[in-house]
Amino acid sequence: MVCAIGLFLIGYQWGNQRHFGQPPAIDGVLIAPPMALPAFALVNSAGRPFGREQLLDHWTLLAFGDPAQARGQLAIQRLLDVYHRLPADADPRQRLQLLLAAPVPREDLARDFSRLSPALRLVAGEAGDLGQLTSLLGEPVNPGPQNRSTLYLITPDARLLALFPASQPAEALATDLTLLADWPLEALENLNRD
Repeated sequence: MVCAIGLFLIGYQWGNQRHFGQPPAIDGVLIAPPMALPAFALVNSAGRPFGREQLLDHWTLLAFGDPAQARGQLAIQRLLDVYHRLPADADPRQRLQLLLAAPVPREDLARDFSRLSPALRLVAGEAGDLGQLTSLLGEPVNPGPQNRSTLYLITPDARLLALFPASQPAEALATDLTLLADWPLEALENLNRD
């Protein structure tokens, strides 16, 4: 009888934590509650508009950098490292898009880089459009060319949920992404609204 009551209390407590309690502990920086991204206007490598609507229904890892320079290439490598550490049949990988936002459209490089992964997309924008997005996310305006990029996790409802500093290894980032994707979005949106 005492064991049954003990198991009930443990299950009840765990269920309340899972439903109402603490978010998963991650190595990255959790934005609580997630920040809704405003409308923005970029273009994809084919010259078609790319904005907030293209973030919907996908988990998105976003980085900034020019793919023709070292910083952009390091960002692409980091995005792909995270992608390949996710289980192939798991939901963040199935719905994950990897975005590199560059200051100049690079159709030639976009074709080459798209061969690395079907999830990888290059987008670009005018200085004002890209600057608005970088300032909103806190990305440095003129980072050094060798600096590795921070990665930003955007939810399937176009909200900034977490950022992952350049020092965080890809394995830890993939673990964080899996933990966050398993947590109900509704629970994440209600964080810190007390």
